[in-house]
Amino acid sequence: MNNKITVLVAEDDAQMLELIDRVLSEEGYQVIGVSDGQQAIAHFETGDFDIVLTDIKMPGVDGMEVLARAVASRLDQPIILMTAFGSIASAVEAMQEGAFHYLAKPFDLDELLEVIDSAACQIRELKSIEALQMSASHAVFPIVFRSSAMARLLAEAREVAETKATVLIVGQTGTGKELLAEAIHEMSARVGRAFVTLDSSAIPEALLESELFGHKKGSFTGAVTDKPGIIEEADCGTLFLDEVGNLALPVQAKLLRFLQNQRYRRVGEVKERSLDVRLISASNRDLRELVSRDVFRDDLFYRLSVITLEIPCLKDRREDIPPLVFHFVRKFNSASSYRVEGVRKDAMAILVDYSWPGNVLELENVLERAMILREAGLIAPCDLPDELRLVTDKSDMTERSLEEVERQHILDLLTQCDGNQSRVARILGISRRTVYRKLKSWGAIDE
Repeated sequence: MNNKITVLVAEDDAQMLELIDRVLSEEGYQVIGVSDGQQAIAHFETGDFDIVLTDIKMPGVDGMEVLARAVASRLDQPIILMTAFGSIASAVEAMQEGAFHYLAKPFDLDELLEVIDSAACQIRELKSIEALQMSASHAVFPIVFRSSAMARLLAEAREVAETKATVLIVGQTGTGKELLAEAIHEMSARVGRAFVTLDSSAIPEALLESELFGHKKGSFTGAVTDKPGIIEEADCGTLFLDEVGNLALPVQAKLLRFLQNQRYRRVGEVKERSLDVRLISASNRDLRELVSRDVFRDDLFYRLSVITLEIPCLKDRREDIPPLVFHFVRKFNSASSYRVEGVRKDAMAILVDYSWPGNVLELENVLERAMILREAGLIAPCDLPDELRLVTDKSDMTERSLEEVERQHILDLLTQCDGNQSRVARILGISRRTVYRKLKSWGAIDE
C-alpha cells in the first residue's frame, strides 16, 4: 500500500476513531484523527490530507457540513461519509451533493478498506496527472476533468507524446479532440514548434489537396501564384488533421505517401519536397466502417492509427461536468465582465443529469447562454434551456435512489447475519415484520 496517502478521519466516538486509525495504519495509510467536524474543516486550509472519512452525526459541525464546506472549497479530495441506518436518507443526499461514497454502520472493516482503496486509486491517478501538468505547458489545460477515465487517457497521451508515432484520436463531436492533440504536441519534443490544424470537413473537396500540399502557379484555374501548403507550416512541428474521414481517395493516396517517407509534391509541381512533420489525425466517424465501404484506404488507416486514443463522451464521465462548469463560468466572467458567482445546486443537478449529445461544446454553449441571461449571482434552472430542465424529474430520481440504497443495505446486513431477519431488525431498530415485508417486495425471499 502506498504510505503517502493520508486519510483525515473525523469521528467523535473515541473507540471507533482508534479502531479506524489502527486498521488504516496497518494497511500503510497515514491517518490524521480529529474528534469533530470543525477540526476537520480546519485542515482544509493546510491541505495535508488526500481523503476525508467523516461521521455524519457529530456534535457541533456534522459530517454534512464538512461535505458542504469541502464542495464550496472545491476540494479534489474524496469525501466518504459514515452513517447509521437511521440516517440513510442523509447518505443519499450526501451522494447527490458530491460525496465519493458512504459507509452504513455497522460496517465490515474489509468494506472500509475497499472504499478507502478505491478513493486512494483515484487520488493516485490525480497525482499522476498533476505531475503531467507540471511537465507540460499551460496548453494541456483547458483540458478540465476530474474523472478517472480522463486521467487514464491523459496518462496514455503523455506516454505517446514521447514517441514519433502517428496518433488517431476518435470520439464524438465536441469531446475535445483538438485539445488532446495540442496537449500531445506540448508534451512532446516538438514543443515550441508550430502546431497547425486543418479541418478537412471545412474545405471543398476540389481545394483540399491544394490547401494541404500547396500548388504551383498555373496548375489549375485560379492558381495565380505559387502557394505553399499548410503541411509546410508544420515543418518540425505537428499537423493536426481533423475529420480525416472526409478526405477524398486521391488525397488519401498522397497523404499515405508522405507518411511513408515524409516527401510530397505540390499540385502541378514535379519537384519533390521533404519535411519533418508529426501527424495527429481525428475523426468522429468509424474509419473501419469507411474502409469496409471502400471509401477509405485500409493502408492509410493502419498508418494513421499506430496509436489510437478514444475520448469518452461527456455522459460517460459526469464527474467532469462540475469542474467544467466552474471553468466556463470563470472563462466567460473574464471575457465579458460578468459577475456570475456560480451555479445553484438544483441547476447543477440538471446539468449533471443531462445526456449532452453535443458533449463539452454543447455544455460550453449552454453556460454562455445562461451567463448572458444571468450576468450576476448564481445560475438558476430558469437560465437553462427547456430541453435540459424537462429531461429528468429530480424528485422521482431521489426516491428511487433512496430505495436502492435502503435495499442494498438491508441485503448486505442479511448476508452478514447469515439470513437471520430478527437480528437484522434489531440492528436497524425496526420490526421483524417490516424486514420481512421489504425482503418479500424485493423478491429476496421465497413465499
